[in-house]
Amino acid sequence: MITECPKCNKAISVANCGMVRCPKCGALVFIGDPLKDEKNSVVDSAPEERKESDRETEINENIKKIRSVLKKITIVTDSGTPWDRVSQIGFADAFFLTTKELLLTPEAFFYKMKVCKKPSFLPLYGIIAAFAASLFQIFWALKFFQTAFPDFDSFKAAVSSHGAAVIPLLKDEAALKAVFEMMNPDAAMLAAQILISPFMAIVFTAFILHTGSTLLGSNTRLVHFYRMSSFIMVTGLLNIIPVLGNITSFVWRAVLVYKGGKILNGFNERKARIYLVFYVFMQIIFIGLGML
Repeated sequence: MITECPKCNKAISVANCGMVRCPKCGALVFIGDPLKDEKNSVVDSAPEERKESDRETEINENIKKIRSVLKKITIVTDSGTPWDRVSQIGFADAFFLTTKELLLTPEAFFYKMKVCKKPSFLPLYGIIAAFAASLFQIFWALKFFQTAFPDFDSFKAAVSSHGAAVIPLLKDEAALKAVFEMMNPDAAMLAAQILISPFMAIVFTAFILHTGSTLLGSNTRLVHFYRMSSFIMVTGLLNIIPVLGNITSFVWRAVLVYKGGKILNGFNERKARIYLVFYVFMQIIFIGLGML
């Protein structure tokens, strides 16, 4: 039987009345029985077109979702580290998230620190961490010294027993007395040490980091190194554990310097290693001079 599609008027051949798909427009049509005066009618105008349209709609929705996620990522990244958003997420969450990222994802942390649009010069986070680190370090140093040498005579005897191995300067009794008094400070001197030490540690570390960067050909701004120096002070919190904490703190800080230096300066692996060696060398010198 020859009939036509009620939608596109395409002539189609069917064996029986009933449902059939138009070969031209793809519409699902009902072919009526002419003996019963049944007319042809469109059941589904263009299911294939609708499916294609649905697919396009789904793709567009996914694109919108991806753009939304990218926008959120961009906002978070441009806003910097969790600590740079402390006013939005609160002190406790900012401190916890900053510490967590420095421990688990330092590369991502330093990248966000680098691209932050409004960087703070000395983040309070770093000052707090450096203060705590200095407090623990001074506490254990004084405790061990005062336990080992309860009075000046015991200290003098211990120094004298080393003979030629003693630093020439310490052979002078006045110098010995000065060292002993420094390790037995009064309240005012102790308070000054605890308050000044954090800032000295941040400044000297920033100086080392910036100098190494410059020597290796980077032109990264100094403010980034003050921020980096402040944030890596978190490693000093491990100083609460005597001796072992100091060693672990130094190792963790070295890792952060390596990863942070690589991100901030855009160094390759070789330069990042040289940068780390320079930092460790200078750190040892400053520690020897009693500046860190």
